[in-house]
Amino acid sequence: MKAPPAWLSPDKPYLVGISGGRDSVCLYHWLVSHQFQNLTCCHLHHGLRGHEADADENFLRELLGSDLIVGHTDVTALAEKESLSLETAARRARHTFFRDCARRTGITQVLLAHHADDQAETILFNLLRGSAGPKGMKPRQKLGNLTLIRPLLAVRRTEINDYLSTHQISFREDHSNAQPFATRNRLRHEALPLLADILGRDPVPALQRTEQLSRDLEEIARDTLDSLDLLDPQNRLHLPTFRSLSTALQRQALHDYLRNHDIPNLTFDLIDRARLLAHPKAPPSLNLPGGQRLRRKQARLFLSP
Repeated sequence: MKAPPAWLSPDKPYLVGISGGRDSVCLYHWLVSHQFQNLTCCHLHHGLRGHEADADENFLRELLGSDLIVGHTDVTALAEKESLSLETAARRARHTFFRDCARRTGITQVLLAHHADDQAETILFNLLRGSAGPKGMKPRQKLGNLTLIRPLLAVRRTEINDYLSTHQISFREDHSNAQPFATRNRLRHEALPLLADILGRDPVPALQRTEQLSRDLEEIARDTLDSLDLLDPQNRLHLPTFRSLSTALQRQALHDYLRNHDIPNLTFDLIDRARLLAHPKAPPSLNLPGGQRLRRKQARLFLSP
C-alpha cells in the first residue's frame, strides 16, 4: 500500500472509526506505520451481533487501551422508531456517535476505512436507486461540523488483505458481511462477480471512471450553486433563487441540502417530489424518510420534525 496522501498530516489529531474488522484495523496500523501519533479511535457497539460484537469491543480495548472511545446504541430500536433499514439506522447512529466523540475531544476530522471495492458497491447501488446518478463516496465529506475522510478509497480489497497478511495483523471477522440479506452484501457477493463474469473483466475500474465523470459534472453544478445566495442565515433554501435554477440544478441543490441534513434513502422520485414543493400551489410540506418534513413557508424551504 502507498503512503497516505500528502493532504493528511501525521502531526494533526484525527478520530478513526474502527469496528475491529479487517478494513478499519488495516487503516489504523497503516496510519501508525507512517508515524500518525495523535489518533483517537472510536468504536460503536451497534447491539446487533450479541457476544460476537462484545468480542469485537474487547479485542479493540486490548489493542488500543486508552486511545479508544466506545459507544453503545440499539440500532434495531432506532430502525423501528424511525422506520429505517438497519443499514441506514446504523449509519445514522455512527454519525451521531462521531459527533459526540468530536464534542468530547475537540477533534472534528474522522478517518474512515472505505476502500475501492466499497466505492464500486456504492456507485452501483446509487446508479440503480436512481437518486443522483452513479455517485460514490467522497474522499473528503463535510457532515455538519465533521469532516469524514476516506484515505483508502483508491485501495483495492486485495491490497488490504495482502497488507494484513504481510504484517501478520490480527482482526475480527464480521460473518454477517458474507450473509446475502443486505443489499450491499448481495451487490458485493453476487452482482459484481456476475458482472465480471459477463464482461470478462473486473468492473470496478469502469465504475470508478464513471463516478469520476459524474463527480466532475457535479463540481461544475456545485460551483454554480456556490456562486448563488441559495441558503439564508437560518440555513433555509431561498425559494426565489431556487426557482430561477434549471431543473438539473434544482435537483442537485435539493439532493445536497437533504443529504447534508442526513436524510436517508434519497431516491430520484423523492428529490423530484421535493422539487415540486417549491411551486406556490403545491402542498406546503412533504414527509421525508427518518421522520422529518420538508416545509415551504414565507418563500423558504426548510426541515422540521
